[in-house]
Amino acid sequence: MDQYPPAIHELRALDIKTHAVPQGSVMWRIHQTASLHTLPWNQIRTWGPLPTARWDPHPLRQGNHAQLGAAYLGRDVPTCLAETFQLTRFVDVDANAPYLTAFLTRQDVVLADFTGEWLLKAGGSAQVIFQEKARTRAWARAIHAAWPDLGGIVAPSAVLGGHDVLAVWSTDAFPSAPELSVPLNSPAILADIAAASAQIGFGSNIVI
Repeated sequence: MDQYPPAIHELRALDIKTHAVPQGSVMWRIHQTASLHTLPWNQIRTWGPLPTARWDPHPLRQGNHAQLGAAYLGRDVPTCLAETFQLTRFVDVDANAPYLTAFLTRQDVVLADFTGEWLLKAGGSAQVIFQEKARTRAWARAIHAAWPDLGGIVAPSAVLGGHDVLAVWSTDAFPSAPELSVPLNSPAILADIAAASAQIGFGSNIVI
């Protein structure tokens, strides 16, 4: 069993399980503001797919794909920290001037739900989520091709057990203004970031 998605017509013959994120839900995001590839808090990354990204829906030929992209969100700060700093397991609050942003979704967002049994029904298994990212990106491309109106995918975090990550593929979720957007090294939140980093077992360069 190769764990790759079946043909698009086979997927369309299934009833996709979805998860609706209601309007007004709190979402969190960590994003860089001083690197070569910065993104505003309310934008998706249309350049892709990236080898480091798990649920990019971009076609295989890497490039800029107009309105199709991805933004990775969490329902809480520990999830965002774990996903953002997973490669080093070290929360660097200074490099590339990361910001922590919270916002309320401006409308209902309907996502493909990978948190339950649907993958097994579709010919995969829960292990797909934790395997190589080329495979999960293949599922993301297939889901988008089969159901292009879906807003993305919600799946268990491959880094932080018991937490979900949301990959949204359009800007529909983003309001005109955030509820909170501050540097990750802001004194106002440093103690909370230090506590969240310790909670997930990551080191940090936080000095309080």
